[in-house]
Amino acid sequence: MRKLFFILVLTLIGIVGWGGNGLVEDDHAGHGHDDHEGHAHVEGDDESHDDAESDEHEGHDHAERDEHAGHGHGNHADEDAIKLAAETMEEFGITMEIAREGRLDVHVTLPGEVHINQDRQAHIVPRYPGLVINVKKSIGDRVEKGDVLAILEGNDSLAPYGLKSLIDGTIVEKHITLGESVDDDIVFTVADLNTVWIDLTVFQTDVHVIRSGMKVIVSGGKNMDPVSGTISYVSPTIDEHTRTGLARVVVPNPKGIWRPGMFVTGRVSFRSPEPLVLVPRDAVISIDGVLSVFVQTALGLVPRPVKLGIRGESRVEIIEGVQAGERFASRNVLPLKAEMNRAALEHAGHAH
Repeated sequence: MRKLFFILVLTLIGIVGWGGNGLVEDDHAGHGHDDHEGHAHVEGDDESHDDAESDEHEGHDHAERDEHAGHGHGNHADEDAIKLAAETMEEFGITMEIAREGRLDVHVTLPGEVHINQDRQAHIVPRYPGLVINVKKSIGDRVEKGDVLAILEGNDSLAPYGLKSLIDGTIVEKHITLGESVDDDIVFTVADLNTVWIDLTVFQTDVHVIRSGMKVIVSGGKNMDPVSGTISYVSPTIDEHTRTGLARVVVPNPKGIWRPGMFVTGRVSFRSPEPLVLVPRDAVISIDGVLSVFVQTALGLVPRPVKLGIRGESRVEIIEGVQAGERFASRNVLPLKAEMNRAALEHAGHAH
């Protein structure tokens, strides 16, 4: 009967929208940008502790310590403790593991846009107010430093003078017309497009992991070869309107492939700088809207609320809730939630 109840409860959970992964609900709660197509998300894997997988037969001596470690997390009462026979655990594929510290190789994908390298552009402004009597260059023209872009006749001297480019580059903006009177406004913008800025959007939930000096692979689409670069700048503030930060990569562009205005993605790869307490993603499950891990105590398996940090492809960092050395359910934890719900319904029935 218990197995049948498990199956019924699991089916009902699936009907109401179970996401198949304990982090599904949290990914939406923790990343307010998940509804954007290009949202930043964290992937990765724990290379340092691949041997920290299922450990069903060790760590029993931690039970007494687990009972004390579980105190103070008080969102779930002791009556939530679940005791299942070993054969039942095996039947449902529930595995146990000991929480260990390790490093994550993390990959963060960020949306971005190509911009002109503003350190390699020049605004061309008339030296004296005057009348435009000849326009020699237009948008898209390649120019060299000293090339005459337009000829003006000074208002005071009535003598013509040339408006010259200050750098080698391409004319990307033009605000001058034959016969008009100009003063001290910008009439041409010349940009050296041999390098461009890749400005990546860093969402608020990811700013703590993005640093200058990190390697980035920039992709512009399936018809473009990716290019590698290094983050040279991370904005020290968060935009108050978008709640995002900025990470900038300067990439070479000798063939002009990376055109300002293009949308791109940047894949940032790094290893967590220090050991983290790690658990499998599948160990984390939402219980009454609270992310939890089933931790072994002297009373049984107790759902322990947790706070997550860096999220890897297969493992996640636990900031609060589970300590290194504690034993917990690491795989197929949904039947534990079903058993907890069964016990709650049974208790409610007795109460009436």
